[in-house]
Order: sequence, then C-alpha cells, then structure tokens
Amino acid sequence: MSLSEAERGRLRELEEAFALFNTTSAQLADAYERLQGQVVELTQELAQARSERLLQLAEKERVADRLARLLTLLPAAVLVIDQMGRITEANATAVQWLDAQVVGCSWQGVLAGLAQSGEVTGDWLFANGRILSVSETALDKALGKIVLLMDVTEQRNLASKLSQHQRLRSMGEMAASLAHQIRTPLAAALLYASQLNLPNLPEQKRQEMNDKILARLRHLENLVTDMLQYAKGGQSGSSCVHVSELLSHVSQVVEQSIVASHSRFTVLPLAQDTTVRGDLAALTTALQSLIVNAIDVVKDTADITLSARIEDEWICLVVQDKGPGIAPALQEKIFEPFYTSRAQGTGLGLAVTRAVAQAHHGKVTLISKLGEGSEFCLWLPKLEECL
Repeated sequence: MSLSEAERGRLRELEEAFALFNTTSAQLADAYERLQGQVVELTQELAQARSERLLQLAEKERVADRLARLLTLLPAAVLVIDQMGRITEANATAVQWLDAQVVGCSWQGVLAGLAQSGEVTGDWLFANGRILSVSETALDKALGKIVLLMDVTEQRNLASKLSQHQRLRSMGEMAASLAHQIRTPLAAALLYASQLNLPNLPEQKRQEMNDKILARLRHLENLVTDMLQYAKGGQSGSSCVHVSELLSHVSQVVEQSIVASHSRFTVLPLAQDTTVRGDLAALTTALQSLIVNAIDVVKDTADITLSARIEDEWICLVVQDKGPGIAPALQEKIFEPFYTSRAQGTGLGLAVTRAVAQAHHGKVTLISKLGEGSEFCLWLPKLEECL
C-alpha cells in the first residue's frame, strides 16, 4: 500500500523528532551522571570540612579550657574591662586580692576606693600593705582592655632594704674619711680657742680668733648636716610639691649666701606651674647644694640661674653658672662622697643632691665645658594630679 506525499512528510517529521529525543535523552543522561559525580565530590568535601571544623572547635575548646585553668592557677590578678570601663571578668586571684566581687563595677572606682598610688609608677598601695603593680593591654576597640595586677610587695621591700644596706655600707666605708674631715677643723678650732687664754692678747686679735673658731664650727655643722642628709638617702616623702613653691623656697634659703658672695642670682619659673611628689625640705637641700657649689667654685660675683622646664613626663630643675667649668675626667668623680677640691668644702653637697634625686626616682645630669660654665639638672617625675 503506497503512502501519500503528506503521510510520508509526517513520517519523516516523526523520525526526526524521535532522533532528537534520543539525542536529548543521551545528553540528559550524561549530564545526570556528571551531576551525580559532583554531588559525590561535594559530599566528600563537606564531610571533610565538617570534620576539620569539628577538630578546630575541639582544639579551641581545649585551648579555652587550658586558658581557664591557667587564669585560675596564675599567681596574678587578671581583669577584663569593657569599653565603658566596667569589669566584665575577673579570675579568682583578683577577687581574693581585691577582697570584693568586682564584676560589673567600674575599674577606676574599685581602684580609687581600695588603694592609693605608690612611689613607683604603676604601683598601688592597698590598705592591707600589699603593693600591686598594674599594667594594661588594649584589646579590640569593641572589647576594651585586659588589666594585669602583679604582687610586688616583696620586691619593693627587698629593694628598699637593699638601698638602705648600700647606704649603711657606704657610711661604713666613709667612717675613716669622716673622722679626718672632722679632725681638721676641730683641731684648728681648739688651737684658736687655746690662744684666747694668752695674757695681754689684743682685743682685735681676740675677735679674729673668735671669728676663726666660729668659721671652723660652722664648717663642722655643715659637715654633720650633709652627712645626716646623705645617710637618710634623701627621703622622698609623698607630698605634692609645687615647682613654683620649691623655687621660691630655694631662693629664700640661698639669699644669704648670694648676698655674702656678691653673686647675681636669677630665677626663671615655669609659665604654668606643675607639681612633683616628694619632700620639700629634701629637694630644697638638693638645689641649695648645687647653688652653693656654684658660688664656691666661682668664688665671688658668680652669675647663677635657677630655672625649670618640662620634657615629656619629667621636670628638669636647672642650676646654671658661668664659672670655669668642670673637666670631663672630674664630672663623675665630683658626685662621690667626701670628694672636694676646696679647703672649706664638706665633699658631701653633690653626693646629697644625687641621693635626693634617686630617692625621688629621678637623677642628676651635668653638662659642662671648661671656660664656659656648668649646667646641673635635677630630673624629677612630673605629677599629673595632686590629690
């Protein structure tokens, strides 16, 4: 039976459609197989990633546990402070040392209520006698900071005892020199005193002898005063000392020496007054020793300037003269106890100045050129707030 032309056309369309269907089915089957392979790979990768994630979480848990145990056993107090300044975490040592449940409280409020600032920067003295060194480490801005408190009571006590022991040792080594220093003016005073009993001694001569005796006795008094000040190590004290008040006090103390030596004395105070922590009398003695030393070196008509300047966290109290200067080989030696190049010097003035500076956690520096004068600077830590 023959097919018409129209029927043969439809048959060809069906055959083409069937071939296209077979091709599409083969492509879908191939794509499905590839998709299955990718699913398997992704499943394996996810399983591996999950396993690694679980291992990381387990490791973080172990680290967190170790840190928690470490904070518990650490012989120091650790506090976590938020951005508002409040304590969010505290280890057991912190609770014990601060003797309070401090979590949720203001850190500055807790510190101000329980302690006062110590002599060493960063130290805080508590009512029970414990001295804690406070240091802070900033965290992310959103987290605040960590505060570490270390108990330095024993170290500070040992340092104080060591300093005292060194001073006593130095005193022992200087005993022989002190005996010689006292014997010389004492022998001279006794000699002059014995001459007062001579018969027919003119009144003018008698007055000269009296003056010489008084001069030797004043020398002995200065020697004993300097020796006592040196033995005390300067006594730093804990008072708030205004620099302007200190400079004014020094000016009054040295006025007689300035007038007697016909010297010129200029005081240049700070434009804005500031404070240091210490002992006014000891600091006055230290600066007085520098000024008297300048007068003695220059002899008459010395030109001396007392000034103050601020450099970073330090106050520099400067005594400057236009004298002969000090040779480089002697610039360290002059601070040694009993070293003096003057017949009437005690040899303790500059040693006292250095002892006072060290007791106030400062130092003394010297800049000097022969023929151009000298500049002594007493460096003291600046006190931001005077409570």
